[in-house]
Amino acid sequence: MKLTKAEEQVMQVIWQQKKIFIRDIISHLPDPKPAYNTVGTFLKILEQKGFVTREKYGNIFQYSPKISKGKYTTSLMKDFLTNYFDGSLEHMLSHFLNNKDLDLETFEELSKKLKENKK
Repeated sequence: MKLTKAEEQVMQVIWQQKKIFIRDIISHLPDPKPAYNTVGTFLKILEQKGFVTREKYGNIFQYSPKISKGKYTTSLMKDFLTNYFDGSLEHMLSHFLNNKDLDLETFEELSKKLKENKK
């Protein structure tokens, strides 16, 4: 499941802090700061999507990640490769190489690492 840009901003803070309250999430977000209720709504959505859990302390909640950043990144990258490069990392690297976004030396280093990881 993909995150919206705003949800991802909130999740980046939660992944970095591990356990955090809404007011602290807001303090880590860029200006202009969203309203408390707006962040609360994002957190409710993130909880429904299975990205966060919450624990109640008095009348406030502390949020923590339920899905690791690494797991989300892997899923996102697999979807990206499937949707844009037929699931081929080699096709993606070739695309960047052909568009001059990646130099040949870096491409060769990445290719070498790929071959080592396949062993």
